[in-house]
Amino acid sequence: MSRLIVKNIPNLITEAQLKTIFEKKGEVSDVKVIFKGTKNRRFCFIGYKNESDAIKAKEHFDKTFIMMSKISVDFAKTVDDPALPRAWSRHTQGSSAFQKIHKSQEPPVTKKVKKNKEEEQDQEEPKNDQKSKKFQEFLELMKTNKKTNQEICWNDNVNNQVDEIFDKIEKEKPKVVQQPKPNTLANVNERRLYVTNIPYTSTEQELRTVFEKYGTVSSLKIPKQRGGSLSGFCFVEYQLPEEAVRAFSELDNKIVLGRIFHVRPAFKDDKEEQLKQEQQLKQEKMIGEEKSSYKKFKKQQMLERLNDTTSWNTLFLNPNTIIEGICKKYSLDKKEILSEENDDMAVKMAQMETQVIKETKDWLKSVGLNIDFLKVEKNQCERSNITIFVKNIQFRVNETDLNELFSRYGQVNKVFLAPNRSIGIVTMQDDKQATNAFTNLQNYKFKGSILYLEWAPTTLMGEMNKIIEVNPQIEEQENELTRILYVKNINFSTTEKTLLKFMSSKVNDIKKVTIINKEGVSQGYGFIEFDKPESAQKALRLNNLILDDHLLQLSQSKPKPKQDQNKRKQKQEIEPTNKLLIKNLPFEANAQELRRLIKQYGELKKLRLPKKLDGSIRGFAFAEFLNNEEAQNAAESLQNTHFYGRRLVIEYSKEE
Repeated sequence: MSRLIVKNIPNLITEAQLKTIFEKKGEVSDVKVIFKGTKNRRFCFIGYKNESDAIKAKEHFDKTFIMMSKISVDFAKTVDDPALPRAWSRHTQGSSAFQKIHKSQEPPVTKKVKKNKEEEQDQEEPKNDQKSKKFQEFLELMKTNKKTNQEICWNDNVNNQVDEIFDKIEKEKPKVVQQPKPNTLANVNERRLYVTNIPYTSTEQELRTVFEKYGTVSSLKIPKQRGGSLSGFCFVEYQLPEEAVRAFSELDNKIVLGRIFHVRPAFKDDKEEQLKQEQQLKQEKMIGEEKSSYKKFKKQQMLERLNDTTSWNTLFLNPNTIIEGICKKYSLDKKEILSEENDDMAVKMAQMETQVIKETKDWLKSVGLNIDFLKVEKNQCERSNITIFVKNIQFRVNETDLNELFSRYGQVNKVFLAPNRSIGIVTMQDDKQATNAFTNLQNYKFKGSILYLEWAPTTLMGEMNKIIEVNPQIEEQENELTRILYVKNINFSTTEKTLLKFMSSKVNDIKKVTIINKEGVSQGYGFIEFDKPESAQKALRLNNLILDDHLLQLSQSKPKPKQDQNKRKQKQEIEPTNKLLIKNLPFEANAQELRRLIKQYGELKKLRLPKKLDGSIRGFAFAEFLNNEEAQNAAESLQNTHFYGRRLVIEYSKEE
């Protein structure tokens, strides 16, 4: 449905001109004008990335004029589409006209004329006489000697010499070992597919959404040319062979993103296996360098969790960097902060971390980066493949140090480093170089501290701002819903025709009436769709709409709420209140320390720490402020703060 066929186009029009015309209704992925030799056949194919854009283009351009030519626009179909009309042209194979023409052109079958046996025998007799005489002479020459039991030949000496020469040649020849033919089926990867004819303007995320309909995609590779443009094909690998088979059957020779995809099984990637083996050797070497068995075990655990996103924390800060930054800012000495006389050391560290996190957020905004991803859950945040967050940086590290470090693994486009050294951002030239740097520098010891790397969100650097893309769709959906009314309290005997006739007498511009049925029985409610939103609003203002002794109740139609696949992770949205629930509290903390930590963000009305029977705290607390604004300020400020090494989780508490 995303590919159109346009007939009766002008003879001299080009593909570039057609693209500029049809781009008015959406993003065009493909334009193909059909030629027969050098002659334009006056029809073309237009591909759109979205089906909605193709539908709009068909409705808009069908039966319109381009350069004085009236065009006709329809949805294109593949060759194996069952809805394709039967071939009728005399030039098309399979048509009856084609078969009739080519039957008459077949050469006539010539019948062999049998000859009489007598004539055949007369002709063969002289030939047989000549053959028999020669054969008799050959037998006399080839008679064997009775004594030696060897054949007598007139050229025995010559034959013996030739035989000796051939024996020497055969001995000197190297023995050729016949190699078995390679089995191509053994080299085929059952989970990997080779897809050609993809749009040159498509992104990795667009292709991933297409392939993820048929299973979980473990890897997607899109080869690029030297200039950075796509090569027009990609490799997709699924987790299960059944998913790859399903994708092959559903996508092969089908119109996707405005182009006809061709899917074939892919061979095993020998380079990937070599890289995996090299990485394993590197990991074994890294583990073997450690002397302590405990360090070896921890390093092996670290390498296994390399791509585990559950442990990622974007605003994780190095405690030593926090202290050095605060000391430099306020001209203090470390001894004054880390003195044994300070009883509230944990509170001071948490307050300093909160201040540095606030400064980091302000710096990210000042640089022009989008920090809306901090409000989204980690699992729902789409990650970039070229931009990397660098965390746990020492205070003495600068931008040139980071640039030199990442330049070992590829070309660095941009480097950002916060003034307080809380976080660094590195953007590589392409995904291969970024992946190489990520795998080699994750948990790399750099100037006294181990670096923690994390893939940055796609919305951070403006690579793919999905919020802008989704908003027009939501607005379009809301505009459509303004034309639809929800009707309930319908009599079970009322039909759609009677409801349409009744409403048409009250309001004009009714497009469609639907009564919901279940197994042929009316459910007592339905929908009325109007051509214009004004007509729907007019119908809403009507009163006393009685049909078949039932008072109809009209209301505006609402969109169906989307539910997550995993209902356990679905959280109920709680309105901001003046009471906070603080979770993941350390068991060493007490009420006095927690009060000192929270009270600087607003006037604390009440603080309650539930305890167990033995007197220890249960790991959560309730803090009540005077108003909602102070509670909101505390929640935003302490959201990423660590207290006694544990990250605080703050939510609004439900009203009792």
